[in-house]
Amino acid sequence: MDRKVVTQTLQLERRFVEPVVAAVLHTILFHRCFGNVSPRESRILQSVTYASVDSAEIRAAVDAKVGELMQGLSAGGGSRSQITLTFTETKPRKAWFSKTEEEICWEEWVLNIQCSVCTVASELAPLLASAEEQAKTAIFAVIQAMDKNKDHIPLIASSQSNPFPFHITVAPATGLWSSMLKRAMRPGIA
Repeated sequence: MDRKVVTQTLQLERRFVEPVVAAVLHTILFHRCFGNVSPRESRILQSVTYASVDSAEIRAAVDAKVGELMQGLSAGGGSRSQITLTFTETKPRKAWFSKTEEEICWEEWVLNIQCSVCTVASELAPLLASAEEQAKTAIFAVIQAMDKNKDHIPLIASSQSNPFPFHITVAPATGLWSSMLKRAMRPGIA
């Protein structure tokens, strides 16, 4: 099975990171929850609307990870971070004397976030317009990618509304995953 990876980069002022990232994640999850789901229309900034799944569990998962992202950006003083949403399929795996299950990733969405801090109130209006445009572009790109790429989606073998588990991970604000992996593989390298 081919694993599909979609990457987007968002360059936003810090106060717009949270709503835009949450909107993009909710849009992805809305289009990847198969089955009967209740849609929910939400609005961010001034003119951006998006669809999400009306589920307290999904909202809580997204809010927790976006909150973690914002804490990392605030606490670390970093201006870059990454949030990844992966969809997996659970398959049985036969081990020597037991049966276990393994999760196989079939789709991954990577959002690279570069944020800045605006201290001058007069410069905020153009940054808001830029954030709205980036949110619209990112949401539209998600919808286009969903419509164009369907061959990698595994067969649905469950009647659950969300038959494929999803995982949201947040990279450290300053180092991103690549430097974190380098440090794990070779201690002492910054």
